Formats: sequence, C-alpha cells, structure tokens
Amino acid sequence: MMKSALAQVDGQYLCNERPKIRVNDEEIAYASFKERDSFDKTIKCTYFIVVLFAKGNGTHSIDNVNYTIGERQLHFLFPGQHHHWETGEGTEAQQIVIGKKVFEAFSSHEIFYLMRHNLHPVFKLDGDIFGMVHQELKAIESELSSPSPDKVWKEILSVRMNIIASMIAREAETYVKETIFKNANIIVQNFWLLLNQHFAKRKKVFWYAEQLHVHPNYLSSLCKKHLNITAAQMIGQRLLLEAKKQLRHSERSIKQISFDLGFKDAASFSTYFKEKSGFSPKAYRG
Repeated sequence: MMKSALAQVDGQYLCNERPKIRVNDEEIAYASFKERDSFDKTIKCTYFIVVLFAKGNGTHSIDNVNYTIGERQLHFLFPGQHHHWETGEGTEAQQIVIGKKVFEAFSSHEIFYLMRHNLHPVFKLDGDIFGMVHQELKAIESELSSPSPDKVWKEILSVRMNIIASMIAREAETYVKETIFKNANIIVQNFWLLLNQHFAKRKKVFWYAEQLHVHPNYLSSLCKKHLNITAAQMIGQRLLLEAKKQLRHSERSIKQISFDLGFKDAASFSTYFKEKSGFSPKAYRG
C-alpha cells in the first residue's frame, strides 16, 4: 500500500525548485500556492504530477508547448516530460506529486495509455467537476497530515486517488472520442475495437492487419500517424492495462491471471509485467 509525504512550505508551492518535493515509489505529496511562482530552467519530471488551478494567469510550458494558465484548469504531466512555468499574482493552485508505484495503480484506466501519447495536457473543467476535484485534493491534504496513519487511512487515501483518476479519465475520454478517434482513419478506429475484443488471445499485429485487410506495416504507420503510437505498442499497452486491473481489483491468483491473458505460465507473465511496469506482479499487488 502507499505511504505518505506532505510537502508544503509557508503556503508556497515550489514545483521542483527549492525545496524540492521528493517522493519514493509508494508515496504521494501535496502542495499549494497563492502567489507568483516562476523559474527559468526546464525541469524533467520524474513523477506523475496533477495541478489544479482555481484561478490565475501566466504560462505553463510542457514539452516546449506553451499553455495559458486560467481558472478551473487541470494540468497533468507524465514522468519524463519537461516543463516550466511563470504565474501571475493572484494565482491559486494545488498539486499532487505521485510516485511510480502509486502512478501504476492510479493509471489503471483504459484511457491513460493513450493520454500519454496524444492528449492535450490542459483541461478547462466545468464548475461541478472542478468542485469535486478541488474537494478531493483538499481531502488528500488532510489525510496526508494524519499523525498516525494505519491500514484504514491508507485505504481511504487510495480511494481518493482512484476518484481523482476516474474524473481525469472521464474528461480525457471525451477528448479522445471527440478529437482523436473522430478524426482518425476508419482502419485505426476498427483496429481499436478489435484490440479491445481480442487482446488477451491475439498479440501479433499481423492478425489484426489480416482482419482489417491491410498490410501490418500499413496498419502500424496509420496508428503512428493518428495516435502517435505503433500498433505493436498499442497491443502491449492494452495487455499491460488489463494485467494491472486484474492484479489490483480481483482476487484471482497470479497464475490464473497469467492464463487469462494468454501467457504459457506465471513465470513468463511475471517477466513481462516487470519489464513493462518496473514491478513484479506480487509487488504491484502489494
């Protein structure tokens, strides 16, 4: 289960500056600010970061793309992305910094693996959704300040993280359906449908290409063009996602999950899962 870290210094949020927020794989941290904040060097994120702006102005640069900061905005960054910002006076924001293992659980929603490659990283939330996200972040701040965390406390924190993940995923799913897939080639759309039906048994690109009556290389080039990810990567990510969901949300044994997902034995599944996620199935399940 996750541990906690609380990072808040004199009401000032200092993203990856001084003092740095440091979390290990099983930790999350909370911070907030209500003042100007800026830095002039690009930072490579090593964590998953969610930032909620209640109001404000300025610019947030993510992977060399500038986004104007405004009210009721949700910004998120994946590990490995570069970002910097400069905010104006009156800006109010909250952030959570999420360690690797927590993120692996946090991202066990179908839409997250497309988000990393395709999604506009800034959302303008409507009033109701903003209010719910804001409330959950404040609750996480309160939970992290608990003087004597126990099993129930950790479970409550985990539930709150899942609520936030679900709300982000819902906003992202709308974007993906209305923007990415709406504008994608029909072959890519049909590949996505086939993949979600057959990923456990069919793991080769050529099988899907055959069903779609196209060459495997053409299918992969279409996926890369429209989704910024190859067909093989999509198959692998879909399989990994299902493995995460079963490990996290079911009581099935690792051996049973291995067979469900088409692996010849638990050892080959464990090797695959650790290579892709960085954790053994047992360690991931916790």
